[in-house]
Amino acid sequence: MKLFQFLRKRIVAINTTLGSAILTFIGNLISEDTSLCINNPLGIWQAIFNMQRLINIIMVVILILLAIIDFIYLGLLFYYKKQSLNNEFSLLMKAYTSDSLKDNLNNGCLSWGEGKTVLYCNDIIYGWKSSNVLIESYDDNLYSFYKENELENYYNRKSSYPTNQGLLEYVETDSFQKIIRNGNNLDRFMLTDQKTNFDKKNRKLLLSIGRTKWCQTSYIWDFFGKKNGYESNSNGLMKEYAKGISTGKYAEPYLPNSLCLHLLIETRDNKIIKSRISGNKRNDNPGTWAFTLGEQLDIDDFVDGNNFYPDFMQNWLKRAFKEEYRFSDEMYIDIVDTDSFRILSLDFESDRYNFALLCTVRLNYTFKVFMEKVKPLLSIDEALELKSVELSDVPNILATYNDIKMRKEYHPSSYLRLLVFYIHKIGFGKAENTILDYLKKQK
Repeated sequence: MKLFQFLRKRIVAINTTLGSAILTFIGNLISEDTSLCINNPLGIWQAIFNMQRLINIIMVVILILLAIIDFIYLGLLFYYKKQSLNNEFSLLMKAYTSDSLKDNLNNGCLSWGEGKTVLYCNDIIYGWKSSNVLIESYDDNLYSFYKENELENYYNRKSSYPTNQGLLEYVETDSFQKIIRNGNNLDRFMLTDQKTNFDKKNRKLLLSIGRTKWCQTSYIWDFFGKKNGYESNSNGLMKEYAKGISTGKYAEPYLPNSLCLHLLIETRDNKIIKSRISGNKRNDNPGTWAFTLGEQLDIDDFVDGNNFYPDFMQNWLKRAFKEEYRFSDEMYIDIVDTDSFRILSLDFESDRYNFALLCTVRLNYTFKVFMEKVKPLLSIDEALELKSVELSDVPNILATYNDIKMRKEYHPSSYLRLLVFYIHKIGFGKAENTILDYLKKQK
């Protein structure tokens, strides 16, 4: 992978040199005494190996070397950019995926644990740059549930549907009335649609965003039995609704959600940071380990007055670090390598009916130095504790999902985050083979 990344960054320069070498070589031959070629068919080769033509020998060597480098790069490109899933690996993912999702995996999506990808970057090794993720539209009108006589048309036949009446009854409960009294029924921003553009050489992810409120999103989580953020409390409805979580014409309208940034942080010494979620986050699996943090979308991230920010993902990233680790502007610039920021996939979380953009970023420091800088800033309201794991630990962590006791150690979304990141780092082929081999050895 390191060789591939090295060549990828320099392949344009290599091919430019190759082109220049070819032109120079041809120019040198043309400038030779053409009588050699006329009187002697082997004259051109005699000219090449003539000591007076040493420059041509050098050019031939350069051409051969550059051609070999191009051949190696194309071979690595084919290997690492392979996207068709091995059938054995597809079955393995299904075996390690929640019952809510395993019957609804299609279109080559990736899945593990409580999550599946709605779509992932076609060049997953590189990922989308933040400037290539755009908000195509924003509807500031508050979400409203469909009328009862419309529900089946939009969501097909289901055992039960969320309704405005159900929302009103939920809001009247004592627990939610307390939230309202405390002023915490705030606006949330939901994913309403997504698509990619048609330019294969410059792929963009286009998002449509709508406005909802905390009461609506928490009502939906309660509707699916997601009480207190624990996935084990779910009911059977998620299996029915997960069928409509897809792209294109078969996708059903999305229910209220709170679009989230799932950020997996990698240090300069290639450690993956995991954080233990604060017990104060009672609606998000408190006490579990997450890779690495999550931050819900805020209107200030993407709207500048009446216009959309051209690179709103960078605003979102910066705010995530500030809120999680209380970074100042100076610390953020010093610690975070913003040029490394990539978006890998758009994921669906079946542990609570939600959507998240899985992103990754590298730090300018090793894990040890980062801890020295951030430890005094950790808050009981956010991450309680930080640790690191190696990339080679990923298969072992993925294997814990089918152990009910061990999987409670991790946030439900951690499994899919790690799988997608693992593929991003080493490519589909190697990731599939490594995970398959590891799990076979565990049996």
